[in-house]
Amino acid sequence: MVSGKAPMNSPGIRFAVPPLVFTLCFVTAGALQWFLFSDIKLLPFLPFMLHSAFGLMIGLAGFAFMMAAWFHFLLIGTTVTTSTPVNILVENGAFHYSRNPMYVGFVSLLVAGAVGFNSLPFLLAAAFMFVYLSQYIIPREERYMNAAFPESYPSYCRKVRRWL
Repeated sequence: MVSGKAPMNSPGIRFAVPPLVFTLCFVTAGALQWFLFSDIKLLPFLPFMLHSAFGLMIGLAGFAFMMAAWFHFLLIGTTVTTSTPVNILVENGAFHYSRNPMYVGFVSLLVAGAVGFNSLPFLLAAAFMFVYLSQYIIPREERYMNAAFPESYPSYCRKVRRWL
């Protein structure tokens, strides 16, 4: 289901955009793991194949959920960028299960790195990403969406969780 037109403005997120922050978290965690934490195991009791398989499953699930939302946006012709106005409120597909499926995907990929690589830096990156999204990005987007869709967005929020 999609609802109405939004006004010509945006949440105002221009510089610290989530994909860039995710990439920085992923690269930084990978570098820290490789150069400083290679001997420190997050889950020392799990065999390599087991934590690698769990990490792969978490990563694939998070990536699939994120990409389903992204492709849905493309198919219906709305924007994915946080610095441009939205034109519709999307309530179906992955957005039926989470108000932020792309952000769920970002955090899931970092958790997958923590489990799959047995990595403390990836776990810290996932925690940082979660807090950054929860405290900085999502509140700004929710204020914007409430202003853009005052009748339908509050109802959508009552039906669908912020994360999962």
